Amino acid sequence: MIDRRAELGHWIGRLETILISRGVLREDGELAIQVGSQFPKDLEDALDGFIENPIELVGLLKICREARDGRPLSPAVLMAAHLMTREVLQALQDSEDVGDFRS
Repeated sequence: MIDRRAELGHWIGRLETILISRGVLREDGELAIQVGSQFPKDLEDALDGFIENPIELVGLLKICREARDGRPLSPAVLMAAHLMTREVLQALQDSEDVGDFRS
């Protein structure tokens, strides 16, 4: 059986690392861009169809951190966060692999 909490704990670390490197998160894990603003174009393109704005990203990060920290989550929320995080992380990694993320 998949330990969704353990996977989310691993994935959130990788997701935060990518978002920090792209200037979307600060080192303390807080957004580096304003909540009401848009993502940088390359990130917006990579996340198209998954995360539409920084508010949605904050929500996903919050749920993932709660799962990682062992806080109670319903099975449905845990499963949805697991699926969404996997898809978002894969989209970001794929776009890094094809060079969409330029420094």
